[in-house]
Amino acid sequence: MDGTETSAREGLTPDVLERAVRAVVRSAAACASYCEHVEHNEPATTQQVVHAAEQLRETAAQLAAAAGVSLSDAYATRIRDVESASLLQHGSASGTSELAGADALDAACTWADFQVGQLAHDRQFHPDVFGLPKVEQLRHYTFHVTKLAGLLVDAIDAGTWEDFCPERLADVAVFGVKLATVCNERLPPTALEASAQSEGASASGSPEARA
Repeated sequence: MDGTETSAREGLTPDVLERAVRAVVRSAAACASYCEHVEHNEPATTQQVVHAAEQLRETAAQLAAAAGVSLSDAYATRIRDVESASLLQHGSASGTSELAGADALDAACTWADFQVGQLAHDRQFHPDVFGLPKVEQLRHYTFHVTKLAGLLVDAIDAGTWEDFCPERLADVAVFGVKLATVCNERLPPTALEASAQSEGASASGSPEARA
């Protein structure tokens, strides 16, 4: 391990990792709570999902900053890898490569840019989920966020951050975008890395699950 990697790992203190785990767990719980209320036809607001999405984006930015990783690069690489491995990467008529989402992210700088690129990616490469009613999309995304919470706990317990980052770190940001989009929340024109600066302001505003 070289000096750069050592320095990056030193930024991932137990306190940073514990806050990250709590944020992802609470985000998953907030989404699950919304889905459960809707299932029972009880009063529910998508605002708790919007808050959960914001917390995921902030958490991804904070972890990336602590690890010395470019969240923008990790996000774009993750999407390109998914598209490159998909059978849907080729146009049915021309046979030419279609990487609309990944191509859009090459020049993306802000959360708003990444939201547009993610939407293009989902429309083409995840038609099975993209075509579902929004509440069903949200339920599916809740599964993914819950899985990410477990994977982050495993990475911390086993000391295998390298297995979580950058692919799963990017996924935390990805679902922070997807959850906002499914709630019709337009993301701001701010840089991904800037989200890490909001840690202090949002530390007490984590979305809590409501039973």
